[in-house]
Amino acid sequence: MKDEVQIMKTDKPYVVYQSKGKQTQLLFMDLLLVVFSLSLWYLGQHGANISYLAAGVSGTLLFGWWGLFLLHRLFKGKVLLQLTPEGFYDHSTWAASGQLIRWTDVEALHEVLIGNQMFVGVELTNETEYLASLPAYKRLLGQANGKIVHSPLNINLKTARFVTSHEVVAVMEKYRQNSRNLV
Repeated sequence: MKDEVQIMKTDKPYVVYQSKGKQTQLLFMDLLLVVFSLSLWYLGQHGANISYLAAGVSGTLLFGWWGLFLLHRLFKGKVLLQLTPEGFYDHSTWAASGQLIRWTDVEALHEVLIGNQMFVGVELTNETEYLASLPAYKRLLGQANGKIVHSPLNINLKTARFVTSHEVVAVMEKYRQNSRNLV
């Protein structure tokens, strides 16, 4: 991978997708929840407590919708991270902003071990400005990240397809270096 990074062209986007295996596992678990909700619905219609009916209907609707969403993602593919010559878009977690983080705003990139998972830690030149641009719940999650690992922006690649956090840090550094050469 190191040789590939050195000859990599950074004028085109680099995209990291979520593993299909993880998506299939989530879809299977969702199917089990739909079946359970349907059984509650059935019990509620045939004399059991009315709360069974309410839980069954709401569970079937919620998990049915979620299953369709997961099915769509299974065939389309979920983008976890997209690198461009201007910066990157992080979609790896619910706390991710999904907005463009410019390479000029990135102070440092490194691997971070949280629990038993490796993350890509991104230190920003103006973390307060970044946190202020986020919705309230994402801001709170970012602040919690900042207290744990000194960076509000951590990219989770646990479910990434065919790439490790170490490789992503190397590719991101290459994009970052090339963006400095353009300025």
